[in-house]
Amino acid sequence: MAISAPRTILLIDANEERRNETAKRLLDSRLSVLVAPDLAASQALVRHHRPSCVLLDAAFLRYEDLREKLYIHGLNVDTPFVVLADDSEPLTSTSVPYGVISRPLTEAGIHSLLALQGLPVLGETPPVIQPVSTQPSLLYALPHEYRTPLTDIIGQASYLHGHARDTKPEEIREVSAEILSAARRLLRVTDNFLMYAQIETLSESPLHVERMRQCTTTEPASIIYDTVIQRSLAHQRQSDISMALDIEGIPVAMMEQHLDKVASELIDNALYFSRQGTPVSISATPTDREIIFSIRDHGVGMQEQELLQIGAYRQFRRKTQEQQGIGLGLVIAKRLIELHGGTFTISSALGLGTSITFSIPRAA
Repeated sequence: MAISAPRTILLIDANEERRNETAKRLLDSRLSVLVAPDLAASQALVRHHRPSCVLLDAAFLRYEDLREKLYIHGLNVDTPFVVLADDSEPLTSTSVPYGVISRPLTEAGIHSLLALQGLPVLGETPPVIQPVSTQPSLLYALPHEYRTPLTDIIGQASYLHGHARDTKPEEIREVSAEILSAARRLLRVTDNFLMYAQIETLSESPLHVERMRQCTTTEPASIIYDTVIQRSLAHQRQSDISMALDIEGIPVAMMEQHLDKVASELIDNALYFSRQGTPVSISATPTDREIIFSIRDHGVGMQEQELLQIGAYRQFRRKTQEQQGIGLGLVIAKRLIELHGGTFTISSALGLGTSITFSIPRAA
């Protein structure tokens, strides 16, 4: 499966000594580097990674269709290209609009690369986080989330189409698995958007809300247990999970599909935003009127300002950590819980993890 790496630069340079020197300079500035001596190696790296920038030796300008050759292997179409060139090297022979940085790479060049990717320049004061409008920017979020998996699908399918005769079965399986992964991501984005739209429509009708609250899940423990097992298998994190579900035989006032959706989204977040080997705990405790659920991880956590900005189509640190979806999973879970008369609270500390506690009324 292709891996997105927002701080990773793909360095293309045929000269080994110069390539190693530039790579070391980038690593010293806390940037990850993928190195390639030629176009073929670059294409192989792009198929398995998603670099945030391509830094290439000026000699590669002779490939007029270089970017297209990388796009069809899965490189994001908005990835910036930057040329490393000596002052004596003529660059007027190409009409392709590349950025240019002087070689050898200087501190100013490093700053330019960081700024180009929207990353903070070392030594600079981080920008103040401004309050974000509560109006969701759906028109901004959806094109990116549809284009990214579609680019993957088109790029990998183009590769198979162009190399059908000489592609080995193992490679076909690998590429087709990446196509399936991108297609499933696209399906999830679509499903979440449609569910969110449905929830918001239903919430405007008191009659529909009341009918929702009359639905019952007779064995919520089984639903939660099955969902946890399924998501932990998908993330290959079975050994990190601990469960304490003391709610056998206690029904809740929520239909099974909605309870499964709530659990799936919240557990997915806990597993995605925490490292393998760190614990994720899930518990459920009954009271006289409700069941209180808790999901706790020891992952990246969130800042206080980010907690205040949680909302539909809102994501955080897209520049520094790859995220998938349009930020709807957490909001869908929260809205479903609240529409069923429950409560939802989230507490988090940057670098220490996140704890989500929610309640769902017991069925009458």
